[in-house]
Amino acid sequence: MSWDLFVQDWGDFDSLDEIADDFEPKSIGFRSEIIDKIKTVEPTVDFSNPSWGILENGQFSIEFNMGESEDFNGFVMHIRGNELAMPCIGNILSSLELKASDGSSPFFFDVEKSKGDLQKWIDYRDSILNR
Repeated sequence: MSWDLFVQDWGDFDSLDEIADDFEPKSIGFRSEIIDKIKTVEPTVDFSNPSWGILENGQFSIEFNMGESEDFNGFVMHIRGNELAMPCIGNILSSLELKASDGSSPFFFDVEKSKGDLQKWIDYRDSILNR
């Protein structure tokens, strides 16, 4: 079970509420370029499979679902673990100059403001696992 962030070029919008239903995200570049930028920030990410990168440490893991296409308009980050992932996610998004949304709130990921969203997911995950 993961907390999922959808990463793409969301334009100049400040929240999902501002985006029209017919919004089409533009290309964010080539997958190989995005992988290179991610690896610059987090060199231990394993992209031996370019469509599915994995970053693991003792506190959290992030899987990067990059898909099969070389030219693409977004990817998904699957986060497991705890709040120590937040700065890592923020650094990656900053280096890519992209925004992310988990879809549970109208706001885009922000290291400080999204801690509540992650905590809600952690609480939900723990309640499922404790059943």
